[in-house]
Amino acid sequence: MKWHIQWPAFVLALVGVVFFAADRLTRTPAVVHSVSDGRQEISIPAARDGHYYLEGSVNGVPLRFMVDTGATYVSVSEEFARKAKLPEGITGYFSTANGNVEGRIVKGQVIEAEGFRATGLSVAVTPLGGKQGLLGQNFLRRFEVSQSRGEMRLRLAE
Repeated sequence: MKWHIQWPAFVLALVGVVFFAADRLTRTPAVVHSVSDGRQEISIPAARDGHYYLEGSVNGVPLRFMVDTGATYVSVSEEFARKAKLPEGITGYFSTANGNVEGRIVKGQVIEAEGFRATGLSVAVTPLGGKQGLLGQNFLRRFEVSQSRGEMRLRLAE
């Protein structure tokens, strides 16, 4: 009788492991290249979940960013802020997909994504968890952003 319970649990666990491994192995990284007018461009393939991700850092501390064209600021979790030793900042209130939350805004930070660096940016620190940050408009406004057929392109603005 026990086998009837253990077998489905084993199959579900195996499917989870295979899905996790397949997602990690099939992840296509963003590519930075120059285009005909000499400006640099980042090509980002959509992930399985439909979002676009870039590898980067805040003040040199590595972080994976989800590109969020609807976010005002680059945002990180409280846990990451501690790890990156971000200063206290000022209280801020943010509208998120999970509702309104209180957090803080830390000014004057260095953000890097796929080799593109911006200094003096404000970072929103929110209590919402997560292993990745959000790459918001205060970073993205340096680029012309386009999206087509499962690919996002960030071209350095003139």
